[in-house]
Amino acid sequence: MYANILKERDAVLSQILAEREAYAKNGAVDERAVTEARLALLSFRRDTAPSTADKIAQQQQIVALHEKSLAVSKQRAEAGVIMRDEVLLATDAWLQAKQLLEELKRAEKAQ
Repeated sequence: MYANILKERDAVLSQILAEREAYAKNGAVDERAVTEARLALLSFRRDTAPSTADKIAQQQQIVALHEKSLAVSKQRAEAGVIMRDEVLLATDAWLQAKQLLEELKRAEKAQ
């Protein structure tokens, strides 16, 4: 039962991501919507990963995603498209992701 729920949720999150990527190609949604969907999928996979090494692999992708979002936020802020506090929020999300990655690496070493 539990395994079926995990499998179905992964499929649903994957489908959401695929839909948003298709919408983004047509200009119906912005890149943030795609990033949010990708982040939801990666976070789910990290949280349900069977080993710490697998959790680390997922978290590394999350860190990279936040790093990319931060770079985009900085460019948009410099262009005056978004407020500077958006850069701070993106920086915090990136640092939080890095912090969790380091915590997972410590947990792996402690095993």
